[in-house]
Formats: sequence, C-alpha cells, structure tokens
Amino acid sequence: MDILEGLLLVNGTDVYTQYGAFLAETAEDKHENYDALLAPPALKEQKEVSIREENGVRLPDVLTQTFNARDIRLLFAIVAPDAATFLLRYADFVRFLKEGDDGWLTLYVTDLQLEFRTYVTTISEYSQLTGFSGQVAATFRVTLREPNPDFKLVQTPRGHH
Repeated sequence: MDILEGLLLVNGTDVYTQYGAFLAETAEDKHENYDALLAPPALKEQKEVSIREENGVRLPDVLTQTFNARDIRLLFAIVAPDAATFLLRYADFVRFLKEGDDGWLTLYVTDLQLEFRTYVTTISEYSQLTGFSGQVAATFRVTLREPNPDFKLVQTPRGHH
C-alpha cells in the first residue's frame, strides 16, 4: 500500500488510487492545504443602525453570529509513470471535480476524520514539474466553495455521520 492511498476521499473515491492525485505542498515544512481546510470562515457582518444624533451605532442586545460561505484553496499534484497516463489522469480528474455528484464534492480527509461539502469554482495555477519523458508530475490549485460551513470540526469515523 502506498502512503498516499486513502488520505483523501472525494465523493467516496480515493483520488490517489483512481487518478494519482494527492494534496501537495510547496515545501516540506509547509501545511498550506491543512491551513486552508482548518481556517475558520469569516463571520457575517452585523447590521448596524447609525443615528446622527447618537454616538456610535445601535446593535441588538443579542447578537447572532453566523459564518459566511468560504473558499478553500487546495494544491493538488498528479504523478504518472508516463505522458499518456498523466494526460489521461489529469483530464479525468478535472472532469471528476467539475461534475461531482450533481456538482457537489464531499471531501473526506482521513487523517483528520473531517468532511467538507463543497463545489469547484476554479482550477488554476497549473505547474509542470517534469518533462513528458519518463515519470510525469504537475501541480495545480483547486478552489472549492463551502457554501454552508458549520465549522464543528467534530471527528467522525467514516460512515458514522
């Protein structure tokens, strides 16, 4: 078993086993993907009433704090033994992300035991890491929108929601 197998499931599919895709980092000591996944969403702005004859602004006595939707930017890599396999995996993975399950992507990060319900907004920043002879590798950014983050971050074993 490869160390990358089973680390990230998207709609129940192990993306490494199926596409050779995995979450990559720009340096060995970086954790940008986990930083993006675990960053709290911004809070929605409170409606304030400004009255000219009063100092400051008025707010309700009880504030309801809610989260905005958030974007999660992840860096993926795909590695393949040759150019033909790489191009096939890359094209299939991009289509898989675009189509999702009726457009939705449920990410399950195994080592965190956390799940995120998202959809793709952009796939960008493609960077070819090798030539096309021998093993082929590239990275690219995927921006996912989490429209209704609850930020519970409760670890739930897969299948026990």
